[in-house]
Amino acid sequence: MTIGKQLVERIRAENQPLFEASKMNIKHWFKDSARTKEDYLLHFQGRLANEYMNMVGISEAIAKLPTSTSAEEMMLLTKQAQDEANHFRLVKEVIEHIEGKEINTQEYLDREFARKADDKGARTLKTYDVENDPVALAVYQLVAEGRAATSWETMCEIGAYDETVAEKYGVIAKDEKFHSNIGAVRLEKLANEDASVADRAIEMAKVMRKELYEIIVGNTCDTPAARELAATAYGW
Repeated sequence: MTIGKQLVERIRAENQPLFEASKMNIKHWFKDSARTKEDYLLHFQGRLANEYMNMVGISEAIAKLPTSTSAEEMMLLTKQAQDEANHFRLVKEVIEHIEGKEINTQEYLDREFARKADDKGARTLKTYDVENDPVALAVYQLVAEGRAATSWETMCEIGAYDETVAEKYGVIAKDEKFHSNIGAVRLEKLANEDASVADRAIEMAKVMRKELYEIIVGNTCDTPAARELAATAYGW
């Protein structure tokens, strides 16, 4: 087994407690009967902004791809950017479904970016400077997009909000899984080319998981069982 493949398998295995904890919080948040329309609108307002940030962040990384980038990698990353734009549209439709009317996305984004709370997963794109660091981008895809895939699959499974919303998130979940796989392929390649990538990627993933967990808690809830699972697995 190559160094790159071993690295990807290790990070994937170490991601699992985070993914399970996230699923637990998602289930608890969406199954809470006390949840109000305003709660849902604020939640999906954050999701709308997150998709926008993902689209911009991936696009910035694409704009800075070195000339040595393979045509296949270019196509995969540009597909991801297009997927993020489509996710923005789908979340817009979710909000309109809840509101019962068309919305002005600019107004929603302005409100979200004016909030003090920074509880959007895409903020890690800037934390790790992924537009300039291909290793960071690959780790982000493997950890953050992988986490999103399992969480959105859970939303689909439990019929989060209602079947209309759940169905849209089923579509998004499939794309996020694909994006995570792109990261796996790219990280494997990078690690095989440079042995120093492995240690850096492992440490980066550790920090990213902690940051993502706190983001998840910020935009859903902090169930004791999920917190205990993460603490036991990661020593937080």
